[in-house]
Amino acid sequence: MKDCTELKQITEVLNQFTINDIGNRSKFCKRERTIKPFELVMSLITGLGDKSVDTLSDLHRYFVTLTETDVCYKPFHKQLSKPEFVVFMKRLIGVAMAKLQQQVLGTTHNLSDFKKVIVQDGSSFAVHDSLQDDFKGRFTKISPAAVELHVTWDILNSIPAAIQLAPDHVTEYNFLPDASNLSNSLFMGDRGYFKLSYFDQINANGGSYLARSKTSFKPSVIAGFNKMGKQLKRFTGKSLRQLKNHIRRSKLVDMDVCRKGKYYRLIASWPKGKSEPTYWITNLDRDKFSASDVTKLYRLRWQIELLFKEWKSWNNLKKFNTRKKEIMEGLIWASLLSMLIKRSIAFSVESLNKVEVSTFMVAKNTQGWFYPLMEAITLHVYSDMRYIWSRTIKYLSQYARRANQLKDRQTGRLQYGVEPINA
Repeated sequence: MKDCTELKQITEVLNQFTINDIGNRSKFCKRERTIKPFELVMSLITGLGDKSVDTLSDLHRYFVTLTETDVCYKPFHKQLSKPEFVVFMKRLIGVAMAKLQQQVLGTTHNLSDFKKVIVQDGSSFAVHDSLQDDFKGRFTKISPAAVELHVTWDILNSIPAAIQLAPDHVTEYNFLPDASNLSNSLFMGDRGYFKLSYFDQINANGGSYLARSKTSFKPSVIAGFNKMGKQLKRFTGKSLRQLKNHIRRSKLVDMDVCRKGKYYRLIASWPKGKSEPTYWITNLDRDKFSASDVTKLYRLRWQIELLFKEWKSWNNLKKFNTRKKEIMEGLIWASLLSMLIKRSIAFSVESLNKVEVSTFMVAKNTQGWFYPLMEAITLHVYSDMRYIWSRTIKYLSQYARRANQLKDRQTGRLQYGVEPINA
């Protein structure tokens, strides 16, 4: 059965022998114990992905129920407190991200030159104040301790290509993907990732970039064009400050600018009701991508914000009331694994039944299928697993389907140059 082939990809990640071996090699489990790595991982991703969990005691109860093992809270907590727990989970995430990578979106004609479309962004949240020495926050009066997850997201695969965890106060520049790996790719980022030297490296390696520009960027304007492509002579040789009134009247302006002998394309738009214009910097070819095309394309970056919302709302990426940094870090990676598994299930539904599925709805609507499926995998009940998998595919095909597929193409994510390849 084809659907069992899809299920096999998931069970290759959630595999008893693989996970226990990673646990042993990470020195998380040096000898046979009641709490085995495989069963612990399964209970964590089930608890974090099934419904809202507020305490470590909730996760403990998931372990006892799912594995049918009578174990007290203290030894459960002790396992999560090990430094090796973080090493174990990070190695497992590496395996999962490698095995679950698959292209689920293709590019239409205007993006067909790019083999990858990469979005870089971060999401932060507060952790226990006692962790401020290890994870100092940016806003110390509000959140003395906070972490930020820096995500490199391949839009065509629709799962993260790389994730790095760091204290919230550390600058975003340190986590940008290597520019040498962005040949024939499009990189997009918000103002936090604005760095001219990095954009120059992308350009030198044959890649493209599109990012929000910081207001501190003050180049000289070489030439300006309106949204119809007509050159605006009054823009030549002026500064951005001198051109603000012209930008307000034109609403959308495309410019060639220069700073320290280097040339860039800068697009300005003055949104209604705003006191300042918004700027984008890019090296996209003006003949292929008009200023309107560029501003519309940048909206595709919003998809990573939806990823963060899915991760936080329905996979319990949040602050747990723990003073142990090992527990905090390990649970972040367990939450990520839960999200990756549910996304893989969503893509399986698309591939098998040729329907467009909302990963957010799959992450949210876990009633009746997620826990039974994880339980069957945990207990190795293969006959039940195949039946539950078949029922899961049928259920999600109906109740997690994208509601407004036509609207998606007109005003949603598909208007920007991507298209599902399995639906």
